[in-house]
Amino acid sequence: MRIGLRKKLVLLIALMSYLLTALDNSLVLTSLTRIQADLHLSQISLSWIQDAYGLAFGSFILLSGRLGDMYGRKLMMEIALALFAVSSLVTAISTAAAMTIASRFVQGMGAAILAPTSLALLVDYFTEPMLSKAIAWYSSIAGLGMSIGLILGGILTSYLNWRVGFYLNAAVALGLFILSVKTLEQKQAAQADSRIDILGSLASVIGSGLLVYAVNGARQMAPFMIAALVILAGLFVIEKRVDNPVLPLKLIANRGRLLADLSRAFLVAAAMGFYFFDSEFLQEVLHYSPLLTGLAYLPMTITLFVVAILVPRMVEKLDNQVVLLSGSGAIMLAFVWAVFVNGNNYLTILLVPELLLGVGQGLALAPQTNLAINGVKPQESGAASGILNMFHQLGGVLGIAVMVQMGIKLSNGQNFAGQFHLAMIAGLVIAVLLVLMSILIYFNHEGRK
Repeated sequence: MRIGLRKKLVLLIALMSYLLTALDNSLVLTSLTRIQADLHLSQISLSWIQDAYGLAFGSFILLSGRLGDMYGRKLMMEIALALFAVSSLVTAISTAAAMTIASRFVQGMGAAILAPTSLALLVDYFTEPMLSKAIAWYSSIAGLGMSIGLILGGILTSYLNWRVGFYLNAAVALGLFILSVKTLEQKQAAQADSRIDILGSLASVIGSGLLVYAVNGARQMAPFMIAALVILAGLFVIEKRVDNPVLPLKLIANRGRLLADLSRAFLVAAAMGFYFFDSEFLQEVLHYSPLLTGLAYLPMTITLFVVAILVPRMVEKLDNQVVLLSGSGAIMLAFVWAVFVNGNNYLTILLVPELLLGVGQGLALAPQTNLAINGVKPQESGAASGILNMFHQLGGVLGIAVMVQMGIKLSNGQNFAGQFHLAMIAGLVIAVLLVLMSILIYFNHEGRK
């Protein structure tokens, strides 16, 4: 196969695989009411349709990134796509709550492998300047996938059936699996020592899983949160003493990379919280159908895509730090508008924040990714990608949890419009923290010049 063609196909595999992980999560949001009616689910079972995916994703992300370094991207990509295809098909034909929840959990495991492996593939196959362009496209996929999933979910739910989306997922994953078998090379196994850090792997899976469950599923958060923090603290102790750690501590000991990872968590926390309440506001207050709710995200989707295309040139001229700070500022302005501008329709309340979020994410995501993998050796690119995606996933879970708690518990029985306003205040606080983190990243870079 010609080198140019192989690289184009690798880019397609990486981008489409990452798109699947984002698309699958949002596809469900506009379909939950129909899924509940079709499968006769209780409210608790319905919540686990979403939570099972996020729990598995958050639990296995660290381990998955490291396994790609140890056993090669080709093998891990094929395992992930096989898991994703089979579990999507099972979800599509499911007739019971337990079957659906289990298949969604397996989907989350597949997504946990796909996310870091797809980014590591780009690092393996591309060099500058094409690498910066590929990373910009990769980084924009998370926001695009969320928006496209909401639109597609609304269309399918309104005109066909919620199961069609999972059939499509299975077909795309199968096609990518076949393409991976024929395209990817075996050379990606970069670790000579392939012994698994068993204790570290168990601690990362259990600790991350408990952390996700504590904020996204547990009725009593405190005991699960404490257990998660104790186990994750134990993970750091373990990783100091092993030769082949699942979490190479030197990757987060680097201040620049750690700040980039933290800024990703704040960005995704703000964005996911907004998506959640935006969707609910459109349906509960403005009485939009699932289809119209999905279409309402189209301006943000287009904006994010267009800005993401421009980012590589902007980074080349202005540096990652300046572009990241600009994007963070746009996200903060989105929440300023949502908090302080009053109105009773989509154009007044939501359109401007959506456009600003599209600009902000388009500007910020690629620089964060660049900074998070900057200077990482090829044999550790999977681990670095896993860490970034762990912060991405946990940020989304925490953002929704914080904004929901703020909106519901402090609203004192207000209607949803009141809950929305309180949630946007919480989102503004998160966005301010994102800007402060971006300022630290800027001065950390300036101090090293």
